[in-house]
Amino acid sequence: MKDIKKVFAWLHLWLGLAVGLIFSVVALTGAILVFEEELDPICYPSLYYLKQTNNDYQSSLSIDSLYSLATQYAKGAKINSLIVRDKSRHQAAVLFQTHGERLTRHLLSVNPYTGQLQQDIKGSQHLFTFSEELHRQLLMGKTGKAITGICCLSYLVILITGLVLWWPKHKKNLRQRLKIKWDAKFKRLNWDLHAVAGFYSLPFVFLITFTGLTWSYKWFNEGIFFLFDGEGPQKEFVQGNEQLQSQGNILQDIYRQTQSLLPYASNFTLYFPVEKTAALRVSKEQSHASIPNVVDQLFFDRNTGALIKKELYNTRSKGMKVRRLIFPIHTGSLYGFPTKLLAFFCSLIGASLPITGFIIWLKRKKKKKPIKVNHLIRKDYELVN
Repeated sequence: MKDIKKVFAWLHLWLGLAVGLIFSVVALTGAILVFEEELDPICYPSLYYLKQTNNDYQSSLSIDSLYSLATQYAKGAKINSLIVRDKSRHQAAVLFQTHGERLTRHLLSVNPYTGQLQQDIKGSQHLFTFSEELHRQLLMGKTGKAITGICCLSYLVILITGLVLWWPKHKKNLRQRLKIKWDAKFKRLNWDLHAVAGFYSLPFVFLITFTGLTWSYKWFNEGIFFLFDGEGPQKEFVQGNEQLQSQGNILQDIYRQTQSLLPYASNFTLYFPVEKTAALRVSKEQSHASIPNVVDQLFFDRNTGALIKKELYNTRSKGMKVRRLIFPIHTGSLYGFPTKLLAFFCSLIGASLPITGFIIWLKRKKKKKPIKVNHLIRKDYELVN
């Protein structure tokens, strides 16, 4: 048992020193992203609300007209998606996003009544887009994604070995391991913040880290489908005509069809794929569902606006439903504000563990060093005399 603990202690220490700083960055940015939905409208109100309101406005411009204006505002960049928000929160601005790497994309907010550009912000200047890229890829593209993937796997080992090392030998020591002594000296307080706080947050940090593997590794993502469906995920590519016609009100017609087929109140999101032969994809999240990320999708011919395919959530496979459940579990949004708050604090604790652990290691290293030096001095003194 002692030998096993020594191995676990070695793994816990050196894996922690190797990936600790990276995990702190990932956990801290994760904490920022937990409340993105609530904070983004506050930080960037022009992306959501109209700068100018006028009671004389009778109706908004067609989506086709807004799309045409957005392509002009984008200055040559292709439009990736548009969002027409549900008006229940008085969020009327139409949001367009251009193609390209996330940090180079532009978020274009357009007044639906006047067609006026309200805000044009680059992804690298948008707090939550920047945080997400730092969280997933460390701003290093595929290389960063590989690093965060290794970091997640390593941290799962760190959490398991940490639990083994935390486990007290005797029951009488259990109380000490479950309570933070706030009035203790720094060394003891730091140890408690690492061991005790780490113990209480471990199940949640483990779950968040484990689900994060979905975005790091293809084998993990596909494994969800193989586990629940017996086969890999089905591709969402749907064939359509080659070019999007700018004439007529095809996009407006698609919007009307969507609202008729999916009449519940929710944001309308339309995606313009890079592939010239792909259909236009529309998604709406079921606001009345008991859990988040319950999404219905419709596919339309980009040339005629005709409905090609429906992919309603209720008809999706078990694998897809579980896969959609991963995101709210990872972000803490599964049961709304309470679980978000829990995920936020656990992410902060997760970010602090490598720091408190490093301080523990540093203190022990400094403590051992003088003892070795004094021992050598004493031995030399004995030889001389």
